[in-house]
Amino acid sequence: MIFPAFVGPSYVSQSPKAAVQRCMNWYVEQIEASGEPFKTALFPTPGCAEFATASQSPVRGMIEQNGRCFAVIGQVFYEVKTDGTLTNHGTVTFDTNPATFAANVDAGDEIFVTSGQKGYIFTLSTDTFAEVLDSGGASLGVEQGEFLDGFFLGLDSTTSTLKISDANDGTTWPALQYAQRTAGSDPWQAIVVAHRDIWLFGQQTSEVWYNAGTSPFPFAPIPGAFLEEGIVAPFSAQRFGNTVVWLGSSEEGAGVVYMANGYNPQRISTHAVEFAIQGYARDGISISDAVAFTYQEDGHVFYVLNFPTAKATWVFDGTTQLWHERGTWNADKVEYQAWRPQYHAYAFNKHLVGDRELGTIYQMGLDKFVDAGGGPIRRLRRTPHLSFDDNWLFYKSFQVVLDAGIGLTSGQGSDPQVMMRWSSDGGQTWGNEHWVSAGKIGEFGTRALWRRLGRGYDRVFEVAVTDPVPWRMVGAYLSMGQGLSRI
Repeated sequence: MIFPAFVGPSYVSQSPKAAVQRCMNWYVEQIEASGEPFKTALFPTPGCAEFATASQSPVRGMIEQNGRCFAVIGQVFYEVKTDGTLTNHGTVTFDTNPATFAANVDAGDEIFVTSGQKGYIFTLSTDTFAEVLDSGGASLGVEQGEFLDGFFLGLDSTTSTLKISDANDGTTWPALQYAQRTAGSDPWQAIVVAHRDIWLFGQQTSEVWYNAGTSPFPFAPIPGAFLEEGIVAPFSAQRFGNTVVWLGSSEEGAGVVYMANGYNPQRISTHAVEFAIQGYARDGISISDAVAFTYQEDGHVFYVLNFPTAKATWVFDGTTQLWHERGTWNADKVEYQAWRPQYHAYAFNKHLVGDRELGTIYQMGLDKFVDAGGGPIRRLRRTPHLSFDDNWLFYKSFQVVLDAGIGLTSGQGSDPQVMMRWSSDGGQTWGNEHWVSAGKIGEFGTRALWRRLGRGYDRVFEVAVTDPVPWRMVGAYLSMGQGLSRI
């Protein structure tokens, strides 16, 4: 019979008896054609190939603008060329936060960069890069930057102040052109412009502003657009299509992922995702340093939420509304760590991503089969529980349905292996791995099949692969029989 729900998301409940499902370095795709035996499939998350490497580290932010690509790596503002070479355009003040970017290219020919609570302007036509000051000659003191209607916007979270530049001129920031928060007592922490709205996130509450056309300060709050949820990780807020996604907090607690539905926060994290994220905080691990980026590939729109201190990465697929995990495998420690890519720019018809630890930019793609840094991608699927009225179940065979015969011509991956183990007590303890071949190159009839798998009353299977080939799994078959009750 077809193994029910072999393909599925990550969902590890508080109780392992309830759910212990994991989907690591695979994502779920729904089959949109009728008549197929399997309605969903597990497709591999992208791998990485080195594209550019700087002597500085780490990558702290990226942007594509008018066919050009730029990155802050360490304390240097680089241009990333189409051939992977880097041009140093100047230095910024370094801090451990990401750098942010905004552009007014059509009207002002400028890119606004924030780093180390300072602002910088790069002029594209002259390739000049310099710090900008306010009209009093002081540093801008902003942590994040955005752009709307000709104005650069700078957020100073220490004073909860929104500052703006002159229209179409990022080099001029009038000292009196600013607004301070009055609607809420918690200071603004993050700013995102989406759909021509300015989202200003506080620690416990948030509000949305717009261009009201007033003078001298043109922006004002949208009446009624006040949210009783704020943000716990200032760099988790990202545009997601025409809306915004962020890791939220409020006076009731923190650690829920929200997507804006109009001007209302809509919870998109599951209880399992929230149990994981809030569990990091309960263990004393910071979640305020979470960083997110978004990208689209093959019709899937992904929100990638990295927790570098907690060594975890959670990904929301806006197309399927399902969560999966990504992670860089540490073979020495035999554990997953947070996925190394942390910044993204779509440039030169490529998905370019920046390494959160090194000064390396990678080309990310579904045709790449090694991880950032060149290590293996360990993909893992842990299934739902198999249990029937607390009776013994006798397992005759288990087969994973996958693309077989896609081995490489030589080296690792020439005979791709599938590793399977199981737990007979609902995910509490695990047995040894059992390996089978997925077929050498051209052996398309190979079946990844295991036989004589014993008995259990609450069985969970786990499948893992590491070879650098395109691992695509569409489901599984299970042959089993029912025995007597254990009672």
